[in-house]
Amino acid sequence: MDSLSEQLEEVRSRAEACLSSPCSAHEVRAGVCAMANLPLPPSAKYQHISAEAMVKENSTGNNKKEIIGSLQRLSTALNILEKYGSNLTSSSRPKYWRTVKHNNPVFRATVDAIKGGRAVLCLYGYTNQQADGLSFPEDVQEPDLQKVPSVTLEVMSLRMELDMLIQASHPHPEFFESLVPSVFQQEEKMLAFPSDAPWEKEDTPMVAATPSKTSSSTKPTDNCTICGIFPVSAQCPVCVQRLCSECDRLYHSHPARSSHSRIAVAHNKPSKSISASLSSWQCVHCTTYNTMQEVLCGTCERPRLASTAPAASSNPQEAQPSTIAAEWQCKSCTMVNAGSSVLCEVCERPRLATRPPAAPSRPAAPTLHLRDSQWVCQFCTYANHTPSSVCEMCDLPRPEPAPLPPKLRTPSPVREFLQLSIKPKASPTEDPDAKRQRLMREEGLKLIQLIREGERKGVSPEEVYASVRVSGDTSVMPCNWLKAELPRLLDEICARAALALPDHRALQPELSGCSNGSQEQLSRGVQLSRDEAKRAWLAAGGDIERAVKQALRERKAKMKELSALGFSDAARCGEALRQCGGEVRKALVMLQRPLLEPFHQRMWSNQPEPSINIHLPDKQRVCRRLLAVYDLPSWGRSELALSLLQDPTAPYTLEDVVQAVRESHDRDFIRRVLAKECPICLSVFPHSKMQSLTSCQCSVCCGCFKQHFTIAVRDKHIRDMVCPVCWEPDINDPEHLNSYFSTLDIQLRECLEPEVYELFHQKLTEQALIKDPKFLWCSHCSYGFIYDGDQLKVTCFHCRNSFCAQCKKPWESQHTGLSCEQFQSWKRENDPEYQRQGLAGYLRDNGITCPNCRFQYALARGGCMHFCCSQCRYQFCSGCNNPFHTTCPVIQCSVTGLHAHHPRDCLFYLRDWEPARLQALLQKEAVAFNTDTPPGTQAGLCGVIEQKVGQQTDSACGAQTQPGQAGLCEKHYTEYLVSLINGHSIDPAPLYNANELLLACRRYQVEEPRREAEDDRTYYSRLLKILMDNVPLGDKVPRKK
Repeated sequence: MDSLSEQLEEVRSRAEACLSSPCSAHEVRAGVCAMANLPLPPSAKYQHISAEAMVKENSTGNNKKEIIGSLQRLSTALNILEKYGSNLTSSSRPKYWRTVKHNNPVFRATVDAIKGGRAVLCLYGYTNQQADGLSFPEDVQEPDLQKVPSVTLEVMSLRMELDMLIQASHPHPEFFESLVPSVFQQEEKMLAFPSDAPWEKEDTPMVAATPSKTSSSTKPTDNCTICGIFPVSAQCPVCVQRLCSECDRLYHSHPARSSHSRIAVAHNKPSKSISASLSSWQCVHCTTYNTMQEVLCGTCERPRLASTAPAASSNPQEAQPSTIAAEWQCKSCTMVNAGSSVLCEVCERPRLATRPPAAPSRPAAPTLHLRDSQWVCQFCTYANHTPSSVCEMCDLPRPEPAPLPPKLRTPSPVREFLQLSIKPKASPTEDPDAKRQRLMREEGLKLIQLIREGERKGVSPEEVYASVRVSGDTSVMPCNWLKAELPRLLDEICARAALALPDHRALQPELSGCSNGSQEQLSRGVQLSRDEAKRAWLAAGGDIERAVKQALRERKAKMKELSALGFSDAARCGEALRQCGGEVRKALVMLQRPLLEPFHQRMWSNQPEPSINIHLPDKQRVCRRLLAVYDLPSWGRSELALSLLQDPTAPYTLEDVVQAVRESHDRDFIRRVLAKECPICLSVFPHSKMQSLTSCQCSVCCGCFKQHFTIAVRDKHIRDMVCPVCWEPDINDPEHLNSYFSTLDIQLRECLEPEVYELFHQKLTEQALIKDPKFLWCSHCSYGFIYDGDQLKVTCFHCRNSFCAQCKKPWESQHTGLSCEQFQSWKRENDPEYQRQGLAGYLRDNGITCPNCRFQYALARGGCMHFCCSQCRYQFCSGCNNPFHTTCPVIQCSVTGLHAHHPRDCLFYLRDWEPARLQALLQKEAVAFNTDTPPGTQAGLCGVIEQKVGQQTDSACGAQTQPGQAGLCEKHYTEYLVSLINGHSIDPAPLYNANELLLACRRYQVEEPRREAEDDRTYYSRLLKILMDNVPLGDKVPRKK
């Protein structure tokens, strides 16, 4: 054990190191596999988690299949817990690693559904209980990087051991045999094996959920799984085999299986199972005991489910023995066969075949020794005359390779055969035993041929045997005889049963409550169905008299069983059995259907469940209704819910209290859950009436949640649809944008109106299409769509108006065949309205274009240069199209807050120059500009359309104009001159004075020290040349000529 402990510590340290460091998944799995394969019990292997308790408490079920299913659910929950631990040990932990939400459906279906799941989370460090989950304490900043890998390793190892245990590949399953013993046992039915013979099948009454002390279960003695002949003497849990002593010796003599430990199997004498009569049943919903006559529960009015078994009666006089036989002995060859077989394994005769007539008695012959080549089969007693290894009659193997001793003892339990002096071919008369065996073989082969012929035509072996016995003529085909004669015989059995008076003494208590009509009907006899008559006829071997008596006995037992289940009307019970072919379960369903009709009507009606009156004086009845109707986990939770509902200081609703009680049993915690304050309207709501986003921890009431997102969808941009409390998350990142809206869409589908939800999807679609280079905005209605054509004229799908795909101007017939520049020149020369607008029209046509979504605005750039696109919420400078941001990507930048980096030819800097200085720059580059006021314009007022703060619509500037500025105010005339400078890519640096030059060099990080004995003129000229060579003009500045 010391060496194994040292090996365990070495494996644990190596695996924990792999979990703590960024190792490959193969290395981690190798360490976990090494720990899982160590031959140590769980109590010695697992130091942190309670492995034995988790396996024992979570392995529930009535049979092996159900227990394996519960172990699979435990393995799934451990897989989820493993992911929690892996996230904590990972170097890149998730954003919200500190909390675990209880309302997560995956958590509730896996971790919270097993016992011990939350204890593992506490080992990880989630020890602080909150209203909606678990979290790390506030003073803990990082997980315990020593304990968390150890717990995670144990979770992974236990999950791997459970998987190997389920797949029967665990190298050391003996350590789990005491925890889940049902997994290592063969599935054995508590009753005897059912027979394939239909005459031996009877519908047994419903067994009680708690078995009676007087009843005992029957365990069949099965045979060896290898030879199938001798009884089982040992069971091997490693190779899952049940073997006889000889096969166990041979099978485990192999070196690979010699170390297997076997369990001795004791053979008990099978006893008949007793099914107790039934007097009451317990409701699985509210645990109330009801009488057998009640189909619906008297407290919760729920029906008695099929899976619920009624309680057993303690009256031993009402017990009836089970008629299902585990084994049967052949009447011909005395071979004991399994209950599921129809033909004898040795002589292949049917199970109801009679024993052949015994040979005539004769004086015992002197016992002679058999030859070495002669031997008697111990199964069928056939004397074989050849030294073969199998019997000529039954084809079973010879038991021992050596010849038998001179005095043979036959294994037949019926009688002993005399030792005969065998001299084949020498005796003048045929040996009587040989003759008997020959006749038995001929009759058996003939019957087998008839049975196989019947099976091809859909006739059972029992029917073939009974038809041969009744007809007495083997030359007649049984199928033809059954088709012609069987209906008449069944009708005769039914008629005789109807003439026979039933025995009313056993049913006297039940008959006392019957009506006169029912008693008259009973006095006319028993009405059998053909199925009942056929089963009785087969059970009687074709004897009509015996069949009638058998049918009456079975009917009496079934009537008594139905009477014990609460149905005392014998006439109705008899009619139900007749219609259902004598099957008790089907008859019980037919009798219960009228009693369940009120429940069905209430279940299928649109009316809600009847409300529970919590003010009834019978508190136990109210608790039981809460337990049944709302499926509370325990009786204590039901009492807790009732106490909260009856609290006068806290008027809670029933649904809110029930949902809170399901999540926790802590009264203070439930009160906190039921009293949440909305941070917007400051009203108090229960936790179930609050809505929260997945991106933050804020919670608001459903009304405020719906109102906020309705206004955001209708009046704001898609990027404004964030939390109304903390305004998280920042969805400028495309990756966060897609993941955020995929979860938000599910919440909005439930709370928004249909038209608002449709508008939300439309905006979401436009937001995704903006990134496509073929996406266009309509200049008439602001509708966006994808355009794949190559023509300039585009027709909007929404408003059916046309516009130019390149310049985005409304389409005119004069644009056909002309480029956009040629069309603008034509409008300036020939359009009177355009000429009347003058430079105001020029500034409108050369308005602001969003660099992100390419949406155009017919607005001037004067005033604030910070522009926010109303379509995509992109923030940029209207003079140079550079983005505005709060987190600057430039490392050397020391500016905080919202800002942008502008080039030196941006309007942001040139708007401070005087118009005369800008005109001088244009004259230096020989660029013409306008100074005259256009005819027809309003004198003295600027008519440029601009966006004004506090107004919903755009309007004209209205500022005073100056002479020599083309009818514009100074601000917009400056913008006009700067647009010409940008359109011709003119560098304004040559007109810088000394201070402007030095400021520009500091702004663009141009550092050039002054040389010795260098004058100002030479230094500034050299500095200007370095600035113009190293710092280019803005690459995003609009340069429309």
